[in-house]
Amino acid sequence: MKRLVMAIAAAALVTLATPALAHTTVRETNIAENATLARAPATFTIVFSGATGLANITLTDSTGCVVALNYTPPRQMTSSFAIPLPALTPGAYTLAWRTIAHDGHAMPGAVHFTISG
Repeated sequence: MKRLVMAIAAAALVTLATPALAHTTVRETNIAENATLARAPATFTIVFSGATGLANITLTDSTGCVVALNYTPPRQMTSSFAIPLPALTPGAYTLAWRTIAHDGHAMPGAVHFTISG
């Protein structure tokens, strides 16, 4: 009986701890990884599996130069973001972001794409 009680208690701890260990993941973006586009969309949209904080987002070109974005991440946590993009000339780009989970854990991500023009 004692073993059964301990097994149930251990299973309950694992079950309760699982949500705390899970972090949000990217569900979809409107620019696929390594996509080649004729022109850049007006906005970059990203949807996460749950509410998260967007700490920062950076757009860089193939030389590593930062391309200015006219965007300030919201203060509240949400599951989707729409970041306006500037007019982009042909070339390779990287959109890199860092999100913050409810537990304070930082999670980086990025999408690489090319404008063929």
